[in-house]
Amino acid sequence: MRINVLMPVFSTPVEWVSEAVNSIIAQTHNDHNLIIVDDNNPRGVLTDYLYGLTEVCHCINIVRKNSNEGIAAALDFGLQYCKGDLIVRMDADDIARPDLLKRHDEFFTAHADRHICGVQIHLFNNHMEWFSNHPSEVSRSRAFAMLGHWFVNHPGIAFRKKDITDIGGYGAIPSTLAEDYALWVKFLLAGYTIYNQEEVLMDYRVHPKSFSFAPDRKAPEWHEFLATQKQLLYESRN
Repeated sequence: MRINVLMPVFSTPVEWVSEAVNSIIAQTHNDHNLIIVDDNNPRGVLTDYLYGLTEVCHCINIVRKNSNEGIAAALDFGLQYCKGDLIVRMDADDIARPDLLKRHDEFFTAHADRHICGVQIHLFNNHMEWFSNHPSEVSRSRAFAMLGHWFVNHPGIAFRKKDITDIGGYGAIPSTLAEDYALWVKFLLAGYTIYNQEEVLMDYRVHPKSFSFAPDRKAPEWHEFLATQKQLLYESRN
């Protein structure tokens, strides 16, 4: 099936963006498009690189947002340019393993009744590396019962375009909060089960500006937001 890879870019080092882009170009599944959202980057080296990509690969489409309102807004903006049935999320500082799209194609082809699926990831930086160990299935009740909130990863996840459109996309979530967790909750509240493949299919770069590890994401309002989302799961348990 045709897969759209959706990747927002804002002030990411060009060498990291290049690694991310090349990892998509090199996928073993060839029927895909890469939709890059230029999230109102200042004109310069990064934008020169981005707009030069369309001459390198016909599968790349660059769309520019005229204001920077955070990653959730950038993703909602990019969703309108995704034409295929399946959307896979990619971050501009990560590296997709060669079979990422192939495995998602196989999963969704084999399971027509499933709608959202993540993958295991390899997290790395200059000092250490470790791996996720997410459950194969996460229901609404299981998500609420879990002590933490980390049961699926944003980079590498795939969902059907119709389903994310039906639940209203990401919505107006500030970039300092957990827009990904809010989306998982929306899917769960809508009655979907979230799945995870067992295979490690994404290399996730951990650095001070990583959304999940940035200091402002550990501020009190970040924790309050997560608690509010979990309360929604609790209130819907029956």
